[in-house]
Amino acid sequence: AEPAATKPFARLRSLAAPHRGLYFKSILLAVAGVACGFLPYVAVANIATALIAGTTDLAFYLGWCALAAAGQVAKAFLSGASTTTSHRATFAVLSEVRRALAAKLDRMPLGYVLETPSGKLKAPFVERAEQLEVPLAHVVPEMTSNLLVPVAVVAFMFALDWRMALVALVTLPIGFVAYMGMMKDYDRWYAKTVQAGEDMSTTAVEYVNGIEVIKAFGRSASSYEKFSETVGRYARSFIDWMHHVQIFQDLGLAIWPATLVTVLPVGCLFILQGTLEPATLVMVAVLSLSIFPPLYAAMSFIDSLAQIGTVVEQITAILDEPEQRRA
Repeated sequence: AEPAATKPFARLRSLAAPHRGLYFKSILLAVAGVACGFLPYVAVANIATALIAGTTDLAFYLGWCALAAAGQVAKAFLSGASTTTSHRATFAVLSEVRRALAAKLDRMPLGYVLETPSGKLKAPFVERAEQLEVPLAHVVPEMTSNLLVPVAVVAFMFALDWRMALVALVTLPIGFVAYMGMMKDYDRWYAKTVQAGEDMSTTAVEYVNGIEVIKAFGRSASSYEKFSETVGRYARSFIDWMHHVQIFQDLGLAIWPATLVTVLPVGCLFILQGTLEPATLVMVAVLSLSIFPPLYAAMSFIDSLAQIGTVVEQITAILDEPEQRRA
């Protein structure tokens, strides 16, 4: 049997399977875009190395500046093309999901539809289906590309000097420890926000649908107070969560990109010992600065990945409900 943790991802893959070709094209464009984004770092490293060596050839510097500019332009173009392609596929998937939900409700017992609060029925069609947009349109191409290209850069750094490559990576595990603190009790906090969101959605729909009856019986104040409380509870669930993780997030963001704290002193020590070339130190130092931005971009989608299980389960809960037996 398939592990329970993988079932939401398997269901999501089956939903997106008809559009696999567009997603593959989107990943290729995203990888090429992130790779072009590293060209300015390479250009800066070569320019700095040439300055240290005393190179005065203007054409040399203009060529690297042109390459850096071309890399930035190509990155923007390829990233935009990748996002456009993934969104074309994703909106088609969301349409199919909503059509499947609507067709399912048509085949279910009327008692289920009447007994289930309208807000709870609305959530899978609107909010939950909409939450699949980020995992499908952004996580698939962008997270993949933002993880693959830094791996290639690290491999290049090891080819230059394995000692400096290890020194440049020291901040990553330390920052990861802080990040683990941020992910502590994630399931509990996220479940709290989901429940608060469902309560708010249900109360909002019931309040709007029953507003004429509420006015007729003079219950406007008490009914609005209930609606206001659910909205406030939903807002506080996010505020309390952010208050819980803020210190860990700040620590991680301060430690992860601080690669020069270790690279510069250790590199200078190796140069004094005669075991490292200044040009290699410059190249490693500049490339080390380029590792964190794509990794952080990839990590920003971990929250969306963690939500997939809850979102897909709520959608499949309706799709898997027993249907009305008809003669």
